[in-house]
This record gives sequence, structure tokens and C-alpha cells, in this order.
Amino acid sequence: MVLSPLGYARFPNLAREKCLKCWLCVYECPVEFPLPDTFNKEPVVLEEVSYKPGGIILVADQDIDAELASILSDKLGTGLLVIRGIKNRYTHGGPIDEKSVKKIKKRLAKAELALAVSPETAHTLNINPLILKLPALGVKVSYAGPVHIPCLLRKYKDELLDALEKLGVALTSINEECVKLSMKKDVLYLCPEAKNRGGKVVYDLLLSSMSTH
Repeated sequence: MVLSPLGYARFPNLAREKCLKCWLCVYECPVEFPLPDTFNKEPVVLEEVSYKPGGIILVADQDIDAELASILSDKLGTGLLVIRGIKNRYTHGGPIDEKSVKKIKKRLAKAELALAVSPETAHTLNINPLILKLPALGVKVSYAGPVHIPCLLRKYKDELLDALEKLGVALTSINEECVKLSMKKDVLYLCPEAKNRGGKVVYDLLLSSMSTH
């Protein structure tokens, strides 16, 4: 059973047991009910872990995709900002500390473009996912098959499909089932978290392609 954000908030015990914490229902809720805020009372504070300046800055969470983002930053010649706290918010829920968000955004304001490697970072900071800009950075991959659109990137769906086509992906179908619910071996995933669950991730193809050039 899947409830609306208001339904889960009304039955917190059921929410703790059944909610996948993909936050998709919040994203699509017409009244934008802040369900994550109802899971824990303590605000989630974002903290800067490391920073490498650059015209383009990749933004990553220490516990989600920092290692991957560091490799991508070196390969693409970009800056890198690693922060802490985002995984905690999307794993456990809780209100976000707005002061810490403003501090991070102030740091990013110095760059020409800030790009998120993970859907969680894109959603938290309201910045573009890296996958949208990869074609403009001159990289290509070779892949034909189904692609998973992450829950938190649904609003970018049309742009993502266009970017993937320009990247060299021949899309055969779209998978929108949350990675926290199931994983499929023949699907290409756009979120780093999928790799930790045994999935094939677009960034693996990207790095493989870049290593041969």
C-alpha cells in the first residue's frame, strides 16, 4: 500500500514500516506537503567536507557519491564540493537546516555552473543533475536498452531523455520503479545509489568511455 504524503503523516507508524523514502509522493503532491520533516524533529545540517574551485563545480555527498564525483571531477577537469548530510535526509527524513543550505549555495555562487552527481543532491540544493550537461562537456557513451529515471528527477524527465540521446544512449524503454524497491540487471540507472545495490550506472559507462580516449 502506498499512501499520499498526508496519509503517511497521519499514520506515522505505517509510514516508518512501509514508506520507501524515495519522496516521490512529496515531489508530486499538489500541496507540496513536507513529509520528510515529519519523520524526525532534528534539522539535517549540511556541512562542507572539501572544496576544489573551478568554473564548473560538481557537488556530491560524502556518503553517497564522493568517490565517484572525485574521479569525474579529475576526468572532466571541474571543481568539486563534497558535503555531508544529504544521505541522512533521504535515508531517515527530517527538516533541512536552511542556514546550512544558504551557506552551501553561497559557496556555489562563485562558480559559473554547479552540477549534482546524485538525484538527492540535485533535489536538496535545487541544482541541475550532471547528466543534463554531459553532452555539452564533449563526452559520449555507447548503450542500447532500458533506462531508469530516478524518483527525484522526474521533473527533468524530458530533458534527461534528450541529454541521454545526445550522449549516445539508444533508449528502448523507461523504468521508473524506485531502486529501493527493486533492481534489474538489464537497466541503466542514473543514480549513484544504484551501484551500491548492484545496478549498472551511467557514470560507469562514462568513465569507461573516457578511459579509452
